[in-house]
This record gives sequence, structure tokens and C-alpha cells, in this order.
Amino acid sequence: MSENQEKMILDWMRKIHQLEYAHRYESLMWSKRQTTIGYLAFGLSLAIAFSFRFPSIEQTTYDNLFFAFRHDFFVAFTSLIVALLTGYLTFTKPSEKAVLHKNTGSNYEKLRHRIELILTMEYQEWEFKKRTELIKDEWESLDAINVSPKFFVKGSKEVKSMNKYPERLGFLPDIQE
Repeated sequence: MSENQEKMILDWMRKIHQLEYAHRYESLMWSKRQTTIGYLAFGLSLAIAFSFRFPSIEQTTYDNLFFAFRHDFFVAFTSLIVALLTGYLTFTKPSEKAVLHKNTGSNYEKLRHRIELILTMEYQEWEFKKRTELIKDEWESLDAINVSPKFFVKGSKEVKSMNKYPERLGFLPDIQE
């Protein structure tokens, strides 16, 4: 394998590594969102259920309460919040998105490991070409789901901090005009 071919393969590996990290971060974000909203909806539902067991208070004290603390408003408003939270969970399906991004990250990791094998084994030119074509085809066949720019940048920084990849597009020769 020539030096330029090795740089090209390393550039592919860098990009794949960035996407792997980005999808892992995206998966964690969706998983945390699912957990947080689920616990919040559950806690508010419990508050509504147990609000009927609150001790009775005198009518004059009840009349002087801030309107949001009065039982009829509290139950209605909190029920609305619970309905909105559970509706959000139903329609955005954060747990499914977390699994999808986790699996996509795993697929990128597997592809990266195949590239590592290409880089560590000695191949004849025709076999090297065949293996790189297989990598390219597999990469193109992966689901192209989007990650947020924030997590792509975070993944890029993570990979750059490893200092194991050449300069981006370093395999392209400099063209002097």
C-alpha cells in the first residue's frame, strides 16, 4: 500500500470514527431525555394521585392560598403537564431513537475495525483494492441518519484529541499552479 493510499484509508477511518462517536453521544442524549421525562411524568402523576390524601385545611386558609396551590387548579394543571409529557414521549419516541443511534454507532465501529485490519495486514495490490471497495460499499450502505451538529463537533474533537490520524484530506496531493 502506498503512502497516499494509507493516508486515504486513515482519512476514511477518521471520518467513520467521528460518526461513531457522534451517534454514541446522540444515543445517550435520547436515552437521558426518555428517562428524565418519564420520571418527571411519573412523579407528577404520583403527586396528583396523592393530592387527594392531603390533610384538610380550613376554608379561610384555602381561600387565601395562591390559586396554583388550590386543589382543583393543581390537579387540572398538573394533569395537563403529564399529558403533554407523555404525548411528547409517544410521538418523539426517544427510546427508539436512542437504540437507532446506538446501533448505527456500533455499525460504524465494526466498519472502523475492518479498516484497522486493512491497515495492519499485508495485501497484494489487487486484494487491497478489493478490500477498500468492500469498505466503501459497506459505508455507503449504512443508514444515513442525522446527528446534531453539536454531537458531530463533539465527536470530531474527541477523535482529534487522539492524535492518531493525519491531517484531514491529507491523502490528496498538493497541487501547485
